[in-house]
Amino acid sequence: MNLLNSSRRLGVDRDKSYEMLRQLHWLSGLSDKEFKQVARRFKIRSFSPGEKLLNEQEPDNGLFLIVDGTVKVEIRNALMGAAGPGKVLGEMAFLTGHPRTATVIAETRVVVLWIRRGPLKTIMKKLPRLENGLWEFASMRYAMNLLGKKEPFSLWEQKRFVQWLSAGEVKLPNENGWIDLEGKVGVLVIGTAAQHDGSTVVKAPCTLAGTDYVFSREARVFLREQ
Repeated sequence: MNLLNSSRRLGVDRDKSYEMLRQLHWLSGLSDKEFKQVARRFKIRSFSPGEKLLNEQEPDNGLFLIVDGTVKVEIRNALMGAAGPGKVLGEMAFLTGHPRTATVIAETRVVVLWIRRGPLKTIMKKLPRLENGLWEFASMRYAMNLLGKKEPFSLWEQKRFVQWLSAGEVKLPNENGWIDLEGKVGVLVIGTAAQHDGSTVVKAPCTLAGTDYVFSREARVFLREQ
């Protein structure tokens, strides 16, 4: 259902929906023309209580933004948390093409804005900063989940931690598979990293200890100055 044609039928405020999209970090830097190009590719979908939006280990079927209602998130049938309006779902599977890592189930009637992988990937080819922005957003969430369990970050107030993370950036390895990690906190978001002596190979997602790594070509690392 097209956002323009279906918002009234589902009782959704179209202007509010557009504003929620506009507030997403990875869309906020686009020009009005570019934003409209992306926004018109989103469709509205509605889910009844108990219905699954995403299924763990299934292929990517697009990216979701919750407009109304609440969902619960499960991993291997264990409840991991809940999410509501403004929450983006499925960004890492969308970016990587890997299977879903969690199951998401509607707790109430849920309305989402949904965009398929194909159309957004096509736009990203024309707007590289859109893809970079989405990687930064997704990588920051990975970093938040992984670093938030470690000291000193686990001792910080949430607001301070989020502000600290927001100054981070995503880096790709150079032609030699190297990324400068000196004086930085690193989180491997996708790909693998091997120590130069071959003693250890780590796979994403994980935090990085030390600086002596050679990264796979597809690797992306979230970095923040210590």
